[in-house]
Amino acid sequence: MRARFGCSTVLVAALLLANCGAILAQDQASPIWKLREREDISDIWNGNTVGLAFLARPDALYIGFYSYDRAMTIGRRAYDSDKWELKKLPTQIGWDSHNYIAMTFDSEGRLHVAGNMHARPLIYFRATKPNDVESLEKVEAMTGENEARCTYPTFLNDKEGRLIFTYRDGGSGNGNQIWNVYDEKSEKWTRLLDKPLFDGQGLMSAYFVGPTLAADGNFHVAWVWRDTPDAATNHDLSYARSPDLIHWEKSSGEPCALPITLETGEIVDPVPVGGGILNSHVRMSFDKDGRIVLVYTKYDDQGALQIWLARLEENGWKKVQITDWDFTWKFSGGGSLPNEFGLSGARVASPETLAVSWNQVANKKSGTTYLDAETLRPCDPPERAVVASPRPDYSQDDAALLNRVETEDARLGAKSRSIDVDGERWVFRWEAPGANRDRPLPDGAPKPTLLRVFKFQRNQ
Repeated sequence: MRARFGCSTVLVAALLLANCGAILAQDQASPIWKLREREDISDIWNGNTVGLAFLARPDALYIGFYSYDRAMTIGRRAYDSDKWELKKLPTQIGWDSHNYIAMTFDSEGRLHVAGNMHARPLIYFRATKPNDVESLEKVEAMTGENEARCTYPTFLNDKEGRLIFTYRDGGSGNGNQIWNVYDEKSEKWTRLLDKPLFDGQGLMSAYFVGPTLAADGNFHVAWVWRDTPDAATNHDLSYARSPDLIHWEKSSGEPCALPITLETGEIVDPVPVGGGILNSHVRMSFDKDGRIVLVYTKYDDQGALQIWLARLEENGWKKVQITDWDFTWKFSGGGSLPNEFGLSGARVASPETLAVSWNQVANKKSGTTYLDAETLRPCDPPERAVVASPRPDYSQDDAALLNRVETEDARLGAKSRSIDVDGERWVFRWEAPGANRDRPLPDGAPKPTLLRVFKFQRNQ
């Protein structure tokens, strides 16, 4: 594989340094990346924030976005070319931020694309030629069953390299998770599982993180149940694992009969409805010993929002509250929520410490909580964590260029995604508004803005 993937957020970069000397040394150093050139790719839909797709392949970079006329658009840029090939597909986005684009390639090099779905009929395209976007064609059905109300399309590969596609069938509070597997010789999809992985029994649906293939050879999944479209009805942090995405078990090794329900699944933390757990704020990570660590939120006895960790240990789940704030975010309602709080997974900061970063948007506070790797209790940052890279990624001028909002529309903010390829960094940049619960903006869509790519080379 020619490309290696990198994902950096240019907009929010919070690094806590313990002494001014380290800060001055970093400010005075030459940046790692030097801007070589920039390209305008296309106009882009900016009426709402929606997930775009970026893939680095040996032959080219591939992107998926919505053009300003709302059409799903797939782009290809060969490394030895100076032009983007753009293919508009026959589907148009509305105002729904759930309608992200998912892309992948099969082992024959043919592109698969799904997206623009929130409880809608399946929208899926497949290329007929390898490494080609122009040959993308709409495929009306995969299996033809349970494809009338699809949401959250996801492509992944099992340990054998087979292409897997999963999506939710149904609505928020009443949905099942469906899994398909692709046969490249016949070019047909069939069910990977003859039953849904999760079943809310008409009363709830599962919002999951994963599956993540870990060093232990298992795929790990964590989820919360949600009773209605109201985000406050999330409850019961749960867990399962599988060696093959077909046979599932609890952390004890006890098999899980499918579909997994609230009654039959393993509950890590029985957070009640209205208890402060949010499906979009559950993070899965692993410590230096390969033990799974779940990061999530829930309210304390005073109603303040706190960060919790749950780690799977020999005697079961160890759960620890790692913050003690008076910060409150009483989220509720449907649609894509304006985010007033963010958090990361637990990363290994040193052999003795873990770290969780967080951001209180309303209070304009951000930081990192360091934890003793054995007890999971808050501790001082390790010495090694104080000295980050002695060089910044970008010069102050280049960082300002990437962050600058080019229009006068106060509703828009800068968004970016970076991919590192063969010693170069490609930073894709566009502008979009904040979440508006999937409703049209009161004054309509902003004027057209551009999707651009900035190409950096290493600064010797």
